Amino acid sequence: MEQPNQNELEVLRLLWNKAPQKPGEIQESFGWEIDNGTLRSVLVGMVERGMLSRQREGRAYLYAPKLKRETHLRQMVRRLAEVFTGGSTGQLLMELAEKERLSPEELKQLKKIARGEK
Repeated sequence: MEQPNQNELEVLRLLWNKAPQKPGEIQESFGWEIDNGTLRSVLVGMVERGMLSRQREGRAYLYAPKLKRETHLRQMVRRLAEVFTGGSTGQLLMELAEKERLSPEELKQLKKIARGEK
Protein backbone atom coordinates (compact mmCIF):
# COMPACT_ATOMS: atom_id res chain seq x y z
CA MET A 1 0.00 0.00 0.00
CA GLU A 2 1.21 3.49 -0.88
CA GLN A 3 2.33 5.57 2.11
CA PRO A 4 -0.17 8.22 3.25
CA ASN A 5 0.68 11.88 2.67
CA GLN A 6 0.48 14.56 5.36
CA ASN A 7 -3.23 15.30 4.85
CA GLU A 8 -4.08 11.59 4.89
CA LEU A 9 -2.08 11.05 8.08
CA GLU A 10 -3.99 13.88 9.73
CA VAL A 11 -7.32 12.33 8.69
CA LEU A 12 -6.19 8.99 10.13
CA ARG A 13 -5.05 10.62 13.38
CA LEU A 14 -8.42 12.29 13.84
CA LEU A 15 -10.40 9.17 12.98
CA TRP A 16 -8.26 6.94 15.22
CA ASN A 17 -9.19 9.28 18.07
CA LYS A 18 -12.90 9.37 17.22
CA ALA A 19 -14.79 7.55 14.50
CA PRO A 20 -16.97 7.68 12.57
CA GLN A 21 -17.01 11.35 11.61
CA LYS A 22 -18.57 13.52 8.92
CA PRO A 23 -16.30 15.61 6.67
CA GLY A 24 -17.32 18.80 8.47
CA GLU A 25 -16.29 17.34 11.83
CA ILE A 26 -12.96 16.23 10.39
CA GLN A 27 -12.36 19.65 8.84
CA GLU A 28 -13.20 21.39 12.13
CA SER A 29 -10.57 19.38 14.02
CA PHE A 30 -7.90 19.40 11.30
CA GLY A 31 -4.47 20.48 12.53
CA TRP A 32 -4.20 23.17 9.82
CA GLU A 33 -6.54 24.90 7.42
CA ILE A 34 -7.84 22.70 4.64
CA ASP A 35 -10.60 23.73 2.28
CA ASN A 36 -13.70 21.60 1.97
CA GLY A 37 -13.03 20.50 -1.62
CA THR A 38 -9.49 19.39 -0.84
CA LEU A 39 -10.62 17.45 2.22
CA ARG A 40 -13.38 15.70 0.28
CA SER A 41 -10.88 14.72 -2.43
CA VAL A 42 -8.55 13.34 0.24
CA LEU A 43 -11.38 11.34 1.82
CA VAL A 44 -12.58 9.89 -1.50
CA GLY A 45 -9.01 8.93 -2.42
CA MET A 46 -8.53 7.24 0.93
CA VAL A 47 -11.73 5.24 0.48
CA GLU A 48 -10.64 4.19 -3.02
CA ARG A 49 -7.23 3.07 -1.68
CA GLY A 50 -8.83 1.03 1.11
CA MET A 51 -7.67 3.24 3.98
CA LEU A 52 -11.14 4.40 5.04
CA SER A 53 -14.67 3.09 4.96
CA ARG A 54 -17.65 5.33 4.49
CA GLN A 55 -21.30 4.89 5.27
CA ARG A 56 -24.13 7.11 4.14
CA GLU A 57 -26.17 8.73 6.89
CA GLY A 58 -28.91 10.93 5.49
CA ARG A 59 -27.27 13.32 3.04
CA ALA A 60 -23.77 12.95 4.51
CA TYR A 61 -21.13 10.27 4.69
CA LEU A 62 -19.53 9.03 7.89
CA TYR A 63 -15.88 8.03 7.58
CA ALA A 64 -13.96 5.52 9.68
CA PRO A 65 -10.42 4.13 9.40
CA LYS A 66 -9.90 0.66 7.98
CA LEU A 67 -6.26 0.71 9.05
CA LYS A 68 -5.55 -0.04 12.68
CA ARG A 69 -3.36 2.54 14.34
CA GLU A 70 -0.99 -0.07 15.76
CA THR A 71 -0.55 -1.82 12.42
CA HIS A 72 0.19 1.43 10.62
CA LEU A 73 2.59 2.54 13.35
CA ARG A 74 4.57 -0.70 13.00
CA GLN A 75 4.72 -0.31 9.22
CA MET A 76 5.95 3.28 9.47
CA VAL A 77 8.57 2.42 12.11
CA ARG A 78 9.86 -0.43 9.95
CA ARG A 79 10.10 1.94 6.99
CA LEU A 80 11.98 4.52 9.07
CA ALA A 81 14.30 1.79 10.34
CA GLU A 82 15.02 0.67 6.77
CA VAL A 83 15.88 4.22 5.71
CA PHE A 84 17.87 5.37 8.75
CA THR A 85 19.41 2.25 10.31
CA GLY A 86 19.49 -0.43 7.64
CA GLY A 87 16.36 -2.09 9.02
CA SER A 88 17.22 -2.24 12.73
CA THR A 89 14.22 -1.09 14.75
CA GLY A 90 16.23 -1.40 17.95
CA GLN A 91 18.97 0.87 16.58
CA LEU A 92 16.34 3.37 15.45
CA LEU A 93 14.82 3.45 18.95
CA MET A 94 18.24 3.86 20.58
CA GLU A 95 19.11 6.75 18.26
CA LEU A 96 15.80 8.43 18.97
CA ALA A 97 16.26 7.97 22.72
CA GLU A 98 19.74 9.52 22.49
CA LYS A 99 18.64 12.49 20.36
CA GLU A 100 15.30 13.35 21.94
CA ARG A 101 14.88 15.02 25.30
CA LEU A 102 12.87 12.47 27.22
CA SER A 103 11.27 13.30 30.53
CA PRO A 104 12.22 11.30 33.63
CA GLU A 105 8.79 9.63 33.45
CA GLU A 106 9.33 8.64 29.81
CA LEU A 107 12.77 7.22 30.65
CA LYS A 108 11.26 5.29 33.54
CA GLN A 109 8.60 3.86 31.20
CA LEU A 110 11.24 2.86 28.63
CA LYS A 111 13.19 1.01 31.32
CA LYS A 112 10.04 -0.89 32.32
CA ILE A 113 9.40 -1.84 28.70
CA ALA A 114 13.02 -2.99 28.31
CA ARG A 115 12.63 -5.23 31.36
CA GLY A 116 9.43 -6.72 29.89
CA GLU A 117 7.14 -5.05 32.42
CA LYS A 118 3.88 -3.34 31.52
